[in-house]
Amino acid sequence: MKKKFLKLFTSVAMLALVFCLHQNVRAEDIAQPTEKDVYIHHDDGEDYVANRYERAIVVDRVVYQYLPEKDSYLIVAFDDNDEEFPEGIIFKPRSEVRGKPVTGIYIDGEEDGPSYLTRLNLVLPDSVKDIEISGASFGSITLPKFLTVTPGGIFESDFEQIIIPEGTTNVRGINDIWKLRKMELPSSTKKIGKYFLGNSSDLRTVYIPEGVTEIGAEAFSGCPKLEIYIPASVKKIGKNAFKKTDQYGQVKMIYCANNSAAHKYAKKNHLPYTIVDPVKTSYKATDLSLSTKRISMPIGAKKRVLYQVTPVYAAKRNVKFSSSNSKVVSVNAKGMMTAKKNGKATITVQLKSGSKKKVKLKVVVQPRAPYLLADSVPNKNTTVFTWNKSGGEEGYELSCSDTKNGTYKVIKKVTGKTKITFKASTKKYYKIRAWYRTAKGKKYYSDYSEAVYHLGHIWFRD
Repeated sequence: MKKKFLKLFTSVAMLALVFCLHQNVRAEDIAQPTEKDVYIHHDDGEDYVANRYERAIVVDRVVYQYLPEKDSYLIVAFDDNDEEFPEGIIFKPRSEVRGKPVTGIYIDGEEDGPSYLTRLNLVLPDSVKDIEISGASFGSITLPKFLTVTPGGIFESDFEQIIIPEGTTNVRGINDIWKLRKMELPSSTKKIGKYFLGNSSDLRTVYIPEGVTEIGAEAFSGCPKLEIYIPASVKKIGKNAFKKTDQYGQVKMIYCANNSAAHKYAKKNHLPYTIVDPVKTSYKATDLSLSTKRISMPIGAKKRVLYQVTPVYAAKRNVKFSSSNSKVVSVNAKGMMTAKKNGKATITVQLKSGSKKKVKLKVVVQPRAPYLLADSVPNKNTTVFTWNKSGGEEGYELSCSDTKNGTYKVIKKVTGKTKITFKASTKKYYKIRAWYRTAKGKKYYSDYSEAVYHLGHIWFRD
């Protein structure tokens, strides 16, 4: 379990800052954080510090570090204040902090990217020019407009979606991405750089628009599930693109025009390919599928609908979304769902043209998994368990097990409060979940909390 500690400015200084920000003061007159303003990640019960950021400030739960040598700020972490972020929460970091630009992001999931990062959808401001993200797990990331990511800028991370804005002409610097199933490049793309999406083992489809002229060496290498259409506009393909790597196999299928550069490249390198009439690349999509047909979401969560359009070379591939009950789950034009209250809803995804096929995603909205903590009561042989409200719940069930991954049995049923004290065994693991009943009396449960357990006179959260 990781906690965050921040040495904050004094109340007087903060009040002065708020006053200044509402005045027409010059940026250089606003005080920036100093070495004494420190944000720290560390492991509970140990002296080891995973990461320490001086000159740090937290604004809207985003941690920024001031860089005096550049007179700008760097996004370095996300502060969960010892609570779990809502699933699918959207973070839009500021482009300016205290009158100074936010020009970069540095996230190292191996050191300070705990599990809450999997819940985030990150939208980077256009002011960000330098990106270094590794070992992280985001739901999605939207890159700045016109950004050229340097090689190795984003790697060895989990993303369900990467959004590259229209206007970007050169895509590169993104590789070893897991959980990513599809990538649609903007129509403005002209060049795909070296190593782009190499070793992205879950990648299934990439849509490359007409107008792309070059694919760099080792781009899409080690993508064994990938089916990709390469337009005739591509004239140059680098060495070992689409080939197997030490970790993963070669591309599954290349779709290309007869006698195109891609066709010749595939034949020469013994890659699987299918010839497609260039006229057909303007065809409308004929089929549509979902990555899953049923999901559950806690209240307040946001999640994108993950779908697949075929054939992979269809240029007319737009879809529309609708909800059977927008009071329970709403969905916007980009497929972002928002869980609003307990209940059920069906999200329909439909092709706008072509076959106009529809697919349906069933969604159940339930209370959020509570965040459970435990602490021994001083001078008493009892333990106090506390948790946060889930939202929409009617009650809670506290359960225990002899092992972390064993069968949990209900030992306490609680309603109307988020705290309970009793004599707990220090040899067991404890979890809690919330529940509610529908109008018809059916009971629905949240997911379980993470387990808490006792070790060396201290209670820990897994």
